[in-house]
Amino acid sequence: MTEQGAVLILAGGRSRRMGTDKAQLPIADTTLLNWQRQRLSALGLPVWHSGPGGIADAWPDFRGPLAGLYSALRHHPEAAFWLVIPVDMPALPLDRLRRLEQCMKAGSPPVAYSNAPLPLAVPAAAALRETLATWLNQPDGPRSLRALMSHFNGRWLTEPLDERDRLNLNTPEDWAAFQALRLR
Repeated sequence: MTEQGAVLILAGGRSRRMGTDKAQLPIADTTLLNWQRQRLSALGLPVWHSGPGGIADAWPDFRGPLAGLYSALRHHPEAAFWLVIPVDMPALPLDRLRRLEQCMKAGSPPVAYSNAPLPLAVPAAAALRETLATWLNQPDGPRSLRALMSHFNGRWLTEPLDERDRLNLNTPEDWAAFQALRLR
C-alpha cells in the first residue's frame, strides 16, 4: 500500500454507564487508553486518539463518534485513511484491523464488519469531512456510523466479528469480565 493511513482511538465519550472515564481505567500499570495506543502501534501506523489530551472535538458538546472522526480528518489531513476503534474495545485482534486496512485504496468506500459498525475503515476524503461537518452542525443531523456507511455506500464485509472480538466495556461488570478474560 503506497498511501499511509492512521489509527483513531475514540476516547471522547461520556462513560456514563461505566461511572468513570473508560480511557483512564487502570490496566497493566497504565491506562486503558495508553495500553490501546501501545497495542495498536504494532500496526505500524500513526496512532491518535480523540478526546481529552488528544484530538479535540470541533464542538464543545458531545456529538458522538462522528465528531471524533471529523476532528481527526480535519487535524491530520496527511492520513490517506483511518482505522477507527473505540478505546473500550480492547479484545479486538490486530488482524481484524489489518483486514480493514487491506480494503483501503484510493476511492474505497468505508468498510466495516457485517455485525458491527466499529471497528471501521474510512478514506480520508474531502467529501466525507464536508458531509460530517454538515451533519454535525445540524441539531438533528445524523450521528450514527450506520448513517455514514449508508450515505457513502459503505461495504459490509461478509465475515462477522466474533462475540469476544466485539467485547465493548460499557459497565463495571463488562470491565470485570474483560479483566478475568485477560488473566486466563
